[in-house]
This record gives sequence, C-alpha cells and structure tokens, in this order.
Amino acid sequence: MTPPHCRRPSVNRYIPPFAARLKTRVSLAQRMGRPRAAPYPKYLDWLRYLSAFLLFTYASSKMLGRQFTLPPEIAPRPVGALSGYQLAWLYYGHSHAYALILGLIQLGGGALLLFRKTALLGAALMLPVMTNIVMINVFFHIAWGAMGTSAFIFASMLAVLWHSRHALVGVFWTDQTSEPASVRRYHRTLAALVVLLVITLMGLASWLSARR
Repeated sequence: MTPPHCRRPSVNRYIPPFAARLKTRVSLAQRMGRPRAAPYPKYLDWLRYLSAFLLFTYASSKMLGRQFTLPPEIAPRPVGALSGYQLAWLYYGHSHAYALILGLIQLGGGALLLFRKTALLGAALMLPVMTNIVMINVFFHIAWGAMGTSAFIFASMLAVLWHSRHALVGVFWTDQTSEPASVRRYHRTLAALVVLLVITLMGLASWLSARR
C-alpha cells in the first residue's frame, strides 16, 4: 500500500477549477465576437417618460368621459353650421365604447413606454394611433394645444423606432423571404390583376355615378 504522503493528488481535484476557467474564457470569447449594442440615449428616456405622462392624461380623460364632449346647445344646430372641431367631437363622442377602447390603447402604450425593455413595442403600437390623431387634429382644426401635444408624441415614437431602425429593417425587410423564382412571375401577375381589378371597379363606379 502506498503511504499517504507518496500518493499522487487526484485528477478530479483539478477538473472543477479547470472547467471554470475554460467556461470563463469561452464566455469572454463570445462577448468579444459579439457586436456591442449601442448605448441607449438619455434623451429617449425623457421622450419616453413625457410621452407616457401625456398618454396617461389623454387616456384618463377619454375613459372618464371628459373628452369628446360638447355643450348641449350644439346638438340642434345644422350640420353645415358646425366647425370641423365640433363635427369631429360629435362623431367620436357618439360612442363611449370607442372612446373607452382608445383610452385603453393609449393607457397600454404609455405603460409600455415606461420601460426600456418594452419601449420599442410601445412605440410600434402607438405610432399608427398617433398618426391618426395628428391627422384629425390638423384637418379638423382641433385646438393648437392638442395639435402640439399629439405632434410631440408622434415625433417621440419616431425617435424610439429610429434608434432600433437596423433591427426593424431586418425584421420587416432583410430577413423576409420573397417568392421562389419558379413561381415569381405567377405571383406578380396575381398582384397586377388585383391592382387592375380595383382600378376597374373604381372607374366603373365613377362612370355609373356620372350617369345619374
């Protein structure tokens, strides 16, 4: 029997430290090979928080029935005597459910903007909503304050999306597959037929309206 002082140290004693060092080296190599993400700009944080505050404000006013309301004396007036602002508010105020749903969407979008992790999703959700609101404010001549607020939120959403433009281009364009070459002509023919059919229907409808 080998005396204790002459025994060789067990190989197993060196495996855990060796494995830990190897794991650390692999992790460092992966980090060095991976491109670093661009730092998140501080101004986007301020835009996110301000936009969330404004969205919460408008969402609350819609859900509490304080928006899309007009004085009762407006109702008996002829439609031609109403301004664009009054027409828009009468139209949207006809359904409280619509105002409630729009308020919930704004509330959810504002909540997503409070966190960097979900800010991109919140901006993608709110951009079409704010586009519609900006157009309503511009073309129906809503108050300047509402127009400026909606334009600010719209621009903030564009800024958040622009920061992740490379990833968005990859998702919506670069990483998307087109039709195989063998059937590409067939699909393009169908697309052209769809456009031609719409043009034909619109032309026919215009011709029938002119004959009346």
